[in-house]
Amino acid sequence: LLVGLIYDRGDGVKADPQKALGWIEKAAAQGFPQALHNLGYAYEFGEYGLPVDLPKALSLYLQAAEKDFGPALGNAATILRDGKGVPADLPLAVALFERGLALGDRHSTAEFAYMQAEGIGVSVDLTYARELYEVAAVQGVDWAMRDYADMLERGEGGPTDLPRALEFYQRAVSEGYAMAGLDIAEMAWAHPDVFPDRVEALAYCLWAEAQPALPGMASYAGRCDAAMAELGPEERAEARVMANSF
Repeated sequence: LLVGLIYDRGDGVKADPQKALGWIEKAAAQGFPQALHNLGYAYEFGEYGLPVDLPKALSLYLQAAEKDFGPALGNAATILRDGKGVPADLPLAVALFERGLALGDRHSTAEFAYMQAEGIGVSVDLTYARELYEVAAVQGVDWAMRDYADMLERGEGGPTDLPRALEFYQRAVSEGYAMAGLDIAEMAWAHPDVFPDRVEALAYCLWAEAQPALPGMASYAGRCDAAMAELGPEERAEARVMANSF
Protein backbone atom coordinates (compact mmCIF):
# COMPACT_ATOMS: atom_id res chain seq x y z
CA LEU A 1 0.00 0.00 0.00
CA LEU A 2 2.81 2.41 0.90
CA VAL A 3 4.40 1.95 -2.52
CA GLY A 4 1.03 2.64 -4.13
CA LEU A 5 0.64 5.85 -2.16
CA ILE A 6 4.16 6.93 -3.16
CA TYR A 7 3.32 6.50 -6.86
CA ASP A 8 -0.04 8.18 -6.31
CA ARG A 9 1.44 11.28 -4.72
CA GLY A 10 4.72 11.32 -6.65
CA ASP A 11 6.77 11.30 -3.43
CA GLY A 12 10.36 11.09 -4.70
CA VAL A 13 9.25 9.42 -7.93
CA LYS A 14 7.29 10.40 -10.99
CA ALA A 15 3.58 10.08 -10.25
CA ASP A 16 2.16 7.04 -12.00
CA PRO A 17 -1.57 6.37 -11.41
CA GLN A 18 -1.45 2.92 -13.02
CA LYS A 19 1.45 1.76 -10.85
CA ALA A 20 -0.31 3.25 -7.84
CA LEU A 21 -3.47 1.33 -8.68
CA GLY A 22 -1.54 -1.90 -9.11
CA TRP A 23 0.04 -1.68 -5.68
CA ILE A 24 -3.24 -0.63 -4.02
CA GLU A 25 -5.01 -3.60 -5.62
CA LYS A 26 -2.30 -5.95 -4.35
CA ALA A 27 -2.64 -4.56 -0.82
CA ALA A 28 -6.44 -4.77 -1.01
CA ALA A 29 -6.21 -8.41 -2.09
CA GLN A 30 -4.20 -9.05 1.08
CA GLY A 31 -6.97 -7.48 3.15
CA PHE A 32 -5.29 -4.23 4.24
CA PRO A 33 -8.20 -2.01 5.36
CA GLN A 34 -6.82 1.30 4.07
CA ALA A 35 -6.15 -0.30 0.68
CA LEU A 36 -9.69 -1.70 0.56
CA HIS A 37 -10.99 1.76 1.40
CA ASN A 38 -8.80 3.52 -1.14
CA LEU A 39 -9.79 1.09 -3.87
CA GLY A 40 -13.44 1.58 -2.94
CA TYR A 41 -12.97 5.34 -3.20
CA ALA A 42 -11.40 4.89 -6.63
CA TYR A 43 -14.44 2.94 -7.81
CA GLU A 44 -16.85 5.41 -6.24
CA PHE A 45 -15.35 8.40 -8.04
CA GLY A 46 -13.73 6.81 -11.08
CA GLU A 47 -10.11 7.47 -10.12
CA TYR A 48 -6.99 5.85 -11.66
CA GLY A 49 -8.95 5.41 -14.88
CA LEU A 50 -11.39 2.97 -13.26
CA PRO A 51 -15.07 3.09 -14.21
CA VAL A 52 -17.49 4.33 -11.58
CA ASP A 53 -18.90 1.20 -9.95
CA LEU A 54 -20.89 2.03 -6.84
CA PRO A 55 -21.86 -1.53 -5.83
CA LYS A 56 -18.19 -2.52 -6.02
CA ALA A 57 -17.18 0.59 -4.07
CA LEU A 58 -19.69 -0.30 -1.38
CA SER A 59 -18.46 -3.89 -1.22
CA LEU A 60 -14.87 -2.73 -0.74
CA TYR A 61 -15.87 -0.15 1.87
CA LEU A 62 -17.81 -2.80 3.80
CA GLN A 63 -14.80 -5.14 3.75
CA ALA A 64 -12.68 -2.35 5.25
CA ALA A 65 -15.50 -1.51 7.67
CA GLU A 66 -15.40 -5.08 8.99
CA LYS A 67 -11.86 -4.25 10.10
CA ASP A 68 -13.10 -1.06 11.84
CA PHE A 69 -11.48 1.34 9.38
CA GLY A 70 -13.31 4.57 10.26
CA PRO A 71 -13.37 6.35 6.88
CA ALA A 72 -14.76 3.21 5.22
CA LEU A 73 -17.58 3.06 7.75
CA GLY A 74 -18.54 6.65 6.97
CA ASN A 75 -18.31 6.24 3.20
CA ALA A 76 -20.29 2.99 3.16
CA ALA A 77 -22.93 4.52 5.41
CA THR A 78 -23.29 7.56 3.15
CA ILE A 79 -23.83 5.40 0.07
CA LEU A 80 -26.45 3.33 1.89
CA ARG A 81 -28.21 6.34 3.38
CA ASP A 82 -28.44 8.14 0.07
CA GLY A 83 -29.15 5.06 -2.03
CA LYS A 84 -26.26 6.08 -4.27
CA GLY A 85 -26.21 3.44 -6.99
CA VAL A 86 -27.53 0.80 -4.59
CA PRO A 87 -30.80 0.33 -2.67
CA ALA A 88 -30.98 2.61 0.36
CA ASP A 89 -30.67 0.91 3.75
CA LEU A 90 -31.17 3.44 6.53
CA PRO A 91 -30.93 1.02 9.49
CA LEU A 92 -27.57 -0.29 8.26
CA ALA A 93 -26.41 3.25 7.48
CA VAL A 94 -27.24 4.34 11.03
CA ALA A 95 -25.40 1.35 12.49
CA LEU A 96 -22.31 2.05 10.38
CA PHE A 97 -22.30 5.75 11.22
CA GLU A 98 -22.57 4.94 14.91
CA ARG A 99 -19.57 2.60 14.65
CA GLY A 100 -17.61 5.25 12.78
CA LEU A 101 -18.58 7.82 15.37
CA ALA A 102 -17.36 5.56 18.17
CA LEU A 103 -14.03 5.22 16.36
CA GLY A 104 -13.68 8.99 16.05
CA ASP A 105 -14.17 9.17 12.27
CA ARG A 106 -14.92 12.80 11.53
CA HIS A 107 -16.93 12.09 8.37
CA SER A 108 -19.21 9.71 10.27
CA THR A 109 -19.61 12.26 13.05
CA ALA A 110 -20.58 15.09 10.69
CA GLU A 111 -22.95 12.99 8.59
CA PHE A 112 -24.65 11.50 11.64
CA ALA A 113 -25.08 15.02 13.05
CA TYR A 114 -26.90 15.90 9.82
CA MET A 115 -29.15 12.87 10.20
CA GLN A 116 -29.96 13.81 13.78
CA ALA A 117 -30.79 17.37 12.74
CA GLU A 118 -33.01 16.31 9.84
CA GLY A 119 -34.52 13.16 11.31
CA ILE A 120 -33.16 10.85 8.61
CA GLY A 121 -33.35 7.27 9.85
CA VAL A 122 -33.55 8.53 13.42
CA SER A 123 -35.76 10.84 15.48
CA VAL A 124 -34.87 14.53 15.31
CA ASP A 125 -32.55 15.42 18.17
CA LEU A 126 -31.20 18.94 17.75
CA THR A 127 -29.28 18.87 21.03
CA TYR A 128 -27.38 15.75 19.99
CA ALA A 129 -26.95 17.10 16.44
CA ARG A 130 -25.36 20.25 17.80
CA GLU A 131 -23.02 18.24 20.03
CA LEU A 132 -21.92 16.10 17.09
CA TYR A 133 -21.51 19.08 14.77
CA GLU A 134 -19.24 20.68 17.35
CA VAL A 135 -17.06 17.56 17.50
CA ALA A 136 -16.85 17.32 13.71
CA ALA A 137 -16.17 21.05 13.43
CA VAL A 138 -13.28 20.83 15.87
CA GLN A 139 -12.01 17.83 13.88
CA GLY A 140 -11.85 20.08 10.81
CA VAL A 141 -14.90 19.21 8.69
CA ASP A 142 -15.59 22.48 6.85
CA TRP A 143 -19.34 22.07 6.30
CA ALA A 144 -19.79 20.91 9.89
CA MET A 145 -18.14 24.16 11.03
CA ARG A 146 -20.73 26.06 9.04
CA ASP A 147 -23.71 23.98 10.22
CA TYR A 148 -22.55 24.16 13.85
CA ALA A 149 -22.24 27.93 13.53
CA ASP A 150 -25.72 28.11 12.02
CA MET A 151 -27.18 26.22 15.00
CA LEU A 152 -25.34 28.54 17.38
CA GLU A 153 -26.67 31.59 15.58
CA ARG A 154 -30.24 30.30 15.53
CA GLY A 155 -30.18 28.87 19.04
CA GLU A 156 -31.03 25.38 17.79
CA GLY A 157 -30.20 22.54 20.15
CA GLY A 158 -28.97 24.96 22.79
CA PRO A 159 -28.62 28.63 23.63
CA THR A 160 -27.77 31.24 21.03
CA ASP A 161 -24.07 32.10 20.99
CA LEU A 162 -23.36 34.69 18.30
CA PRO A 163 -19.64 35.27 19.00
CA ARG A 164 -18.95 31.53 18.81
CA ALA A 165 -21.10 31.28 15.69
CA LEU A 166 -18.99 33.97 14.04
CA GLU A 167 -15.82 32.15 15.08
CA PHE A 168 -16.90 28.94 13.35
CA TYR A 169 -18.22 30.72 10.28
CA GLN A 170 -14.77 32.26 9.96
CA ARG A 171 -13.10 28.88 10.48
CA ALA A 172 -15.21 27.47 7.67
CA VAL A 173 -14.17 30.34 5.40
CA SER A 174 -10.52 29.62 6.21
CA GLU A 175 -11.16 26.08 4.92
CA GLY A 176 -12.66 27.47 1.71
CA TYR A 177 -16.34 26.78 2.49
CA ALA A 178 -18.13 29.50 0.56
CA MET A 179 -21.56 29.43 2.20
CA ALA A 180 -20.00 30.53 5.48
CA GLY A 181 -18.90 33.78 3.84
CA LEU A 182 -22.51 34.52 2.91
CA ASP A 183 -23.55 33.68 6.46
CA ILE A 184 -21.06 36.17 7.89
CA ALA A 185 -22.43 38.92 5.66
CA GLU A 186 -25.98 38.14 6.72
CA MET A 187 -24.92 38.12 10.37
CA ALA A 188 -23.33 41.54 10.02
CA TRP A 189 -26.57 43.06 8.78
CA ALA A 190 -28.75 41.17 11.30
CA HIS A 191 -26.43 41.54 14.30
CA PRO A 192 -24.25 44.66 13.89
CA ASP A 193 -23.39 44.51 17.59
CA VAL A 194 -21.52 41.25 16.93
CA PHE A 195 -20.02 42.14 13.54
CA PRO A 196 -20.17 45.91 13.01
CA ASP A 197 -17.73 46.15 10.08
CA ARG A 198 -19.94 46.06 6.98
CA VAL A 199 -17.03 46.56 4.63
CA GLU A 200 -15.38 43.38 5.92
CA ALA A 201 -18.76 41.64 5.86
CA LEU A 202 -19.19 42.57 2.21
CA ALA A 203 -15.68 41.28 1.54
CA TYR A 204 -16.66 37.90 2.94
CA CYS A 205 -19.75 37.96 0.74
CA LEU A 206 -17.80 38.87 -2.40
CA TRP A 207 -15.26 36.15 -1.66
CA ALA A 208 -18.08 33.62 -1.32
CA GLU A 209 -19.80 34.83 -4.47
CA ALA A 210 -16.62 34.17 -6.44
CA GLN A 211 -16.37 30.54 -5.31
CA PRO A 212 -17.82 27.59 -7.25
CA ALA A 213 -21.24 26.58 -5.98
CA LEU A 214 -21.57 23.27 -4.17
CA PRO A 215 -22.78 20.34 -6.29
CA GLY A 216 -26.51 20.54 -6.85
CA MET A 217 -26.74 24.16 -5.71
CA ALA A 218 -27.35 27.32 -7.69
CA SER A 219 -24.55 29.79 -8.33
CA TYR A 220 -23.82 32.32 -5.59
CA ALA A 221 -23.85 35.14 -8.14
CA GLY A 222 -25.95 38.12 -7.10
CA ARG A 223 -26.05 37.21 -3.42
CA CYS A 224 -24.14 40.37 -2.50
CA ASP A 225 -26.19 42.86 -4.52
CA ALA A 226 -28.27 44.10 -1.57
CA ALA A 227 -25.19 44.63 0.58
CA MET A 228 -23.38 46.38 -2.26
CA ALA A 229 -26.29 48.79 -2.66
CA GLU A 230 -25.98 49.94 0.96
CA LEU A 231 -22.31 50.90 0.73
CA GLY A 232 -20.59 53.66 -1.16
CA PRO A 233 -18.12 53.32 -4.05
CA GLU A 234 -15.03 53.59 -1.85
CA GLU A 235 -16.33 51.03 0.61
CA ARG A 236 -17.20 48.63 -2.20
CA ALA A 237 -13.73 49.04 -3.68
CA GLU A 238 -12.14 48.40 -0.28
CA ALA A 239 -14.29 45.28 0.15
CA ARG A 240 -13.20 43.93 -3.24
CA VAL A 241 -9.55 44.29 -2.30
CA MET A 242 -10.14 42.68 1.09
CA ALA A 243 -12.01 39.77 -0.48
CA ASN A 244 -8.84 38.74 -2.28
CA SER A 245 -7.09 38.20 1.06
CA PHE A 246 -9.37 35.43 2.30
